[in-house]
Order: sequence, then C-alpha cells, then structure tokens
Amino acid sequence: MPESIDWPRPPRTPPPRRRRRVLLILAVLVGVVFGCRIAFSYYVDALWFGSLGYGAVFWKTQGVQWAVFTAFALATFLILYGSYLGL
Repeated sequence: MPESIDWPRPPRTPPPRRRRRVLLILAVLVGVVFGCRIAFSYYVDALWFGSLGYGAVFWKTQGVQWAVFTAFALATFLILYGSYLGL
C-alpha cells in the first residue's frame, strides 16, 4: 500500500495578471470597433447631408444634440452631487 495519495492536479489556468491583460486588450478592441462604427456612421451622414446641400443642417442638429446632452449631464451631476453632500 502506498504511503501517500497522489491527487490529480487541477488544470493549469493562466495567472490572474495575464488573464486580466488579455481581457483588457479584448475590451479595448471591442471599444475601438464600436467607436469606429459610430464614427463611420456620422461620417457617412455628414457626406450624405453635404451632398444634398444640407450640411449646415446636419452640423446644427449635432450641435444641438450635444448641447442638450451636456446640459442634462451637468444637471444630473449637480443633483447627485448635491444629494451626496446632503447626506
């Protein structure tokens, strides 16, 4: 009878640091792909509106959308920050 029991070794997994690096690279690549798709969509829209002679309308619409987004983001931040300070 053997003196010790040889348990089967668990399968080797990559070290956490290496796994984290691979996940980070994958997340960055996914972000770049989606970012390029969005940028390409805006570029095509700008070309299309420009070819119709309505380039100014497109850029004015984009400016208004960004202004509304910025205003609401700032208002939300101020409300949340004020409620945090009130705690």
